[in-house]
Amino acid sequence: MNTNTKTTARKPEHQIARKQYAALAAHYGAIGSAAIRAALQFRKPATSPAVGKAK
Repeated sequence: MNTNTKTTARKPEHQIARKQYAALAAHYGAIGSAAIRAALQFRKPATSPAVGKAK
């Protein structure tokens, strides 16, 4: 049960972070696309060919 409580305690933190990041991207609009590109580059640079084109 200890492991379950730990995982459930971590889930809301990730959900809140994702909601805040999505809100930022939507708020900045066109600039948000650049933020999404940076996020993709930070998470999976190999799977995003658009990042290579930007450079």
